[in-house]
Amino acid sequence: MANDMVAIKASKLPAHLQGRVKVENAFANAMSVGGFPVISIKGKVFHIQRGDERTLVTRGEDDEPSSSLTAVILATNPNKSKVYYDHGYEEGSVAKPTCYSNDGIAPASDAENPQAKKCAACPHNQWGSRITDNGGKGKACGDSMRLAIAAPDQLNDPMLIRVPAASLKTLGQYGSQLAKRGVTHRDVITKIGFDFNVAHPALTFKAVDFIDADQLDEIETTLVEEADTIEQIIGTAPPAAPETEAKADNAPREYPKEVKLEKKVEEVAEVEAAPKPKPKAEKSASVDDYDNIDEALDDLDFDDD
Repeated sequence: MANDMVAIKASKLPAHLQGRVKVENAFANAMSVGGFPVISIKGKVFHIQRGDERTLVTRGEDDEPSSSLTAVILATNPNKSKVYYDHGYEEGSVAKPTCYSNDGIAPASDAENPQAKKCAACPHNQWGSRITDNGGKGKACGDSMRLAIAAPDQLNDPMLIRVPAASLKTLGQYGSQLAKRGVTHRDVITKIGFDFNVAHPALTFKAVDFIDADQLDEIETTLVEEADTIEQIIGTAPPAAPETEAKADNAPREYPKEVKLEKKVEEVAEVEAAPKPKPKAEKSASVDDYDNIDEALDDLDFDDD
């Protein structure tokens, strides 16, 4: 295929095509597998799924599975997500769920088969609606939290990791520990591992370092440039409106002739009476008060209760 392009060289462009704005590949998505990377924790090992490609996360230079990974937590959905499969769910499955919710309040607008109008009233969301393999009680509709994370050396590549119900308490405790020390999940590098004291895949979280200045700049850039992807990852992206509805919303409103002037006056009055937006407060530094980085990292030893 490269030989087909021999006749087209940047150095031989016609004069009327030279010196224009930067040219980008308008067909880049034609080669993309779509979606975003997803981290699987099936079998207490980490895999990264990119489209049809599944890669095992290994430790060091050997091919042994890694028991942990380090990442920066870029963003999280503050609400619990809920997923229900009518035939049960197997970790790592790519099958579409029967019903799901990204806010824990109501099924998503594109859920395949909504089970109730509100999650609180759904029978699958009630304790005891599922019996575990060990005979314990659980819920048929599983809870989780969606995190957008990225490797410290590749912060512009956000990935999804779902924190399962069994690890939500641990995640909440980790968040409390960070808050007590005046840092956010984006200020530190987090080691995500497995709790090998339990049979099921349960995650652990520990801060191992602060991000540096260059990483901070890259994180801030990623949060802007990859905002749409991150919203999809954590499940906060608004659903796309049907085309017919969009056209109807953008259509000019028609009023009878005798009320057009009255309507215009009312609209102007509403605009003038609307409260003016308040200026945003400047972001305060969260970790700059430390005099010594070693002392600060000692404070990030999360072995306390």
